[in-house]
Amino acid sequence: MRSRSLVLVGLAAAVLASPILTPKPDVAELENPAFPGDAFLRALANTPNPKFATNIPLATTHATTRRHLAAFRKATLELNMTYPVNFLDESHEFQYPAFNDMRCELGKDSNGVVPFTTSSTLGTYFESLFQMIPSWTKGQIALSRFDLFHAHLFANPTTRVAALVFHAKEYPADNADTFPFNLGFCQIGSNLVFVDKIMRRRNLVWIIDANDRTSLWWIDMGVKTGDQAVDAVTGGAPFYTLYEDSLGHVVADFYYLEGLALGVSLY
Repeated sequence: MRSRSLVLVGLAAAVLASPILTPKPDVAELENPAFPGDAFLRALANTPNPKFATNIPLATTHATTRRHLAAFRKATLELNMTYPVNFLDESHEFQYPAFNDMRCELGKDSNGVVPFTTSSTLGTYFESLFQMIPSWTKGQIALSRFDLFHAHLFANPTTRVAALVFHAKEYPADNADTFPFNLGFCQIGSNLVFVDKIMRRRNLVWIIDANDRTSLWWIDMGVKTGDQAVDAVTGGAPFYTLYEDSLGHVVADFYYLEGLALGVSLY
């Protein structure tokens, strides 16, 4: 009995000393990691009238622009907008405006922004999206350094879409009763009045899908769909921000104010 016990103890010790083998992750999982917003994007793609979004019809684009957009989607999914097709004209880099004695920089850093090449129709296309959003939203959103002036480009490997999240209502005025939040130097001078029912619709999402079809969606962050996976990326009162990094790999920021060329800042 004693010898058998020693054998059992020895086996137990050997097992405890051995490394625990865990299954290796699937290669596809490594290449296409899941994002919290995957279900959100699928709902936009597969639901005719999602509860949380209003579809804004887009004008028919020229065949040349459609080709450029298809190449743009592919480059975005490869997380590289400069190879093999360089969409950006780095020779015309410019500084995005700063305000309040240079203490307010609207860009993500102090580096310059780069326009699209003139040989591409993409600069004009994306500028037109910015320009039309105020009328599409019936005046609830305006082009302004306090309201709409930027969008975030991301790539979602699961759904194979490239997309932009437009953030409006970026700097509402500080108000002790309605919006008691100090957002820094860029908020100074804001005349943007906080209204909850308008603030919850501060996000728009432009998508080019796996079939190179484009769509634009006006998101209502205050709507609960009952689908926990979708609702996980909405909500967030009182700021109601749809975070681009919850939807995919962030590739670039787009900046646009009237009177300036659209500028791109890569990550």
